[in-house]
Amino acid sequence: MSTLFSPVNLIAMVLFAAALAWRIYQVTRAPTVPNWAVTACVAGFAAAFLLQQPVLSGEVDALLGRGAARVANNALLACGLCALVIFFLGSAIGPRRYRRVVVELIPLAAAITLMIVAMDLTRPELRGLPLGPSTIHDNGVAIFYLGAGLYLIYGLIACAAWIVRYLRVADRNLRIGLRLSAIGLAGAAVGSICRALYIVVAWVFGPVVKILLLLGVPFVIAGGMLFLAGVTYPGVRARVSALRRRRQHRREHAALAPLWTVLVEAFPSIVLRTPPRGRGGVNRLHYRRVIEIRDGLVQLSPYLDADFGAVVAEDPAAAAAALRAALRRHAAGEASDGRAKQVLPAGADDIESDVRPLLALSAAMANGK
Repeated sequence: MSTLFSPVNLIAMVLFAAALAWRIYQVTRAPTVPNWAVTACVAGFAAAFLLQQPVLSGEVDALLGRGAARVANNALLACGLCALVIFFLGSAIGPRRYRRVVVELIPLAAAITLMIVAMDLTRPELRGLPLGPSTIHDNGVAIFYLGAGLYLIYGLIACAAWIVRYLRVADRNLRIGLRLSAIGLAGAAVGSICRALYIVVAWVFGPVVKILLLLGVPFVIAGGMLFLAGVTYPGVRARVSALRRRRQHRREHAALAPLWTVLVEAFPSIVLRTPPRGRGGVNRLHYRRVIEIRDGLVQLSPYLDADFGAVVAEDPAAAAAALRAALRRHAAGEASDGRAKQVLPAGADDIESDVRPLLALSAAMANGK
């Protein structure tokens, strides 16, 4: 089996795909600069991850020359990180953000230029090879990886610091994702620092301290996955909440049927004639049913006692009996007092708060048949 489909790579690809799909969805809904920046960040990281795979990097090197995939990989990482920095800057520094963004592009351009020059200085037989004891003492290799690593360290630390600042004002549902992202970026920064120390010690002083390189790899991998999990978490949580709400509304829609049916038979005009449109059909049908039931109760209220709303909260069975009696009086054409009454418990001032007493009343109506 190709290493492209190893368990770790598969997990990473799933996270990248989920994060990128969520960000593209957000951009289509709100094509703002912050949304574009985060989407560019995830896209850059995803592309860099793919270019790390030998099956793809080999094709790029064959097309553009040895070392091209390595340059592209590190340049995409730097661009993705720069996009994340720009996102935080654009959210924090107000009207002067565009000038500051231009300033932020200068170190990015310098880092990419340095990588290209360093790769050109590398001996042809070493171009594109990973960092290790056999390559570290080549000046081109050392400059390439050190230049790329220093920019990554700067960007990772800056973004982690921005996220920690945002934690103070973020809502509770967003904090988990932000914490995961901050821990992931900090972990990747630790790994990058270990790699930079490995390069400096070996290139400048001579000794190859393998433990620094060995420590750096798991920190970078784990940090990247945590960052992706943090970016993905709010979207996954939102989708799970939406699915849970749809299931709940579907159940409540069915549970309200006994009450809705008797009221529609008495007052056919309460049925809204405009068909539901757009997304969220289950939710819309649920809200329509609640509105129609509430309208039916209001029309029937002249036949109900003044304390009907309180009875609904305290004794749904008694309220159901009173409702049946009122429906019989209305069907028989008896006179009413002509005054609208409170038909729901006090405090039920929106659709969501209306649902609970209506569910109890509908269940009592069904049980009393």
